Amino acid sequence: MDPALAIIATAAEILFGLLLVLGWKTRTIALLSGVLLTTFALTMTMALGVKAPLDLSVFSAAGGALLLATSANFPFSLDELVRRNKQAESSARGESGANHQ
Repeated sequence: MDPALAIIATAAEILFGLLLVLGWKTRTIALLSGVLLTTFALTMTMALGVKAPLDLSVFSAAGGALLLATSANFPFSLDELVRRNKQAESSARGESGANHQ
């Protein structure tokens, strides 16, 4: 394997994990993480046999990431905080416009 690919894969794995914990662009990052984990699982299966990815729960982690990507609400995330701030700003603009009429 090319060392550059290994570095990129490791960096992506770390970045996706951090972004999922923070809840930034959760659906997109969860989908990308699921694809990356599925790729890892299939590669491990071809190289080491099916026992290795099953022992390390790679298939279940990929399934969890893909399931998270189907979710619509993330109440404890940066996505939700940004949505609430935008909603508060738009309602504040609407109220100030109604007071001046």
